[in-house]
Amino acid sequence: MTDRRSYVVGAVAGALAFVLAYVLVYALTISAVRDSLFTGVAEAFGDEDAAWKVVGWLFFNAQFVTTTITVDLPLVGGTDAVNFITESDSLSPVLYLLPPGLLTVAGLATARLDGAADVGRALRIGPSVALGYLPLSVLGALLFAVTVGQNSGGSPTLVTAVGLAGVVYPLVFGTLGAAIGAASSGDESRPAPQSS
Repeated sequence: MTDRRSYVVGAVAGALAFVLAYVLVYALTISAVRDSLFTGVAEAFGDEDAAWKVVGWLFFNAQFVTTTITVDLPLVGGTDAVNFITESDSLSPVLYLLPPGLLTVAGLATARLDGAADVGRALRIGPSVALGYLPLSVLGALLFAVTVGQNSGGSPTLVTAVGLAGVVYPLVFGTLGAAIGAASSGDESRPAPQSS
């Protein structure tokens, strides 16, 4: 497979990993978002449809991207960076495994579809997972913002949403998955030892 086609496959795999990770985080957290303190956060921000955005905060929190909360009200104000998964007893730390696990699978699938059988090839095509994951990370960081009035609201911290979630995670885990895919492909192509 040509490099160009492999990069397209990697980008699609990265985009699918992003969407699937968000869907799984949504499925695992939506009841907590609606029924616990997250409902209060969403309602305080005056957005009745904010639940899916707060799930987006958790999606990024699962990649160690904090949520920046800004409150600018009379007599009360300030900005805080929060990871709700770390600070909540009701959310499972399993959420931290979803993005890296799916990105690893995306890298593995990219290597398999490419037919990569050596680690050098995997190191070239594995990072292509970021081509699909990064744009969605930027878009998600912007779409998951909840704004109240002119100066209050919450959103994923943009710098780490782009740098950590959008670049580092897919580069590391996409490449790891591609290397695993290439190594296991090489194992499968070796003839099985014959018994005498």
